[in-house]
Amino acid sequence: MLNVIIYAIIAIGLIIWFRKASKDKSQWGVNLTRVVCPVCHTKQPIIRMPKSIEQGMWGGTNCPKCQTKLDKYGNIIT
Repeated sequence: MLNVIIYAIIAIGLIIWFRKASKDKSQWGVNLTRVVCPVCHTKQPIIRMPKSIEQGMWGGTNCPKCQTKLDKYGNIIT
């Protein structure tokens, strides 16, 4: 019974941590909204195809229209 309580506390703590990271727009956060390219205003595809290891690990995409590199929140990556 004690194990279940400990696992529940850990799970709740992780959920709270991910929600805070998402609100702060850190690399550990999760973005569930659709991203729009700030350069050409094109909506990015829902299913993304990462072009680099960094995009695969941390999220992000290249705009299919103007090839701008974007992070998972739609910010331009230089």
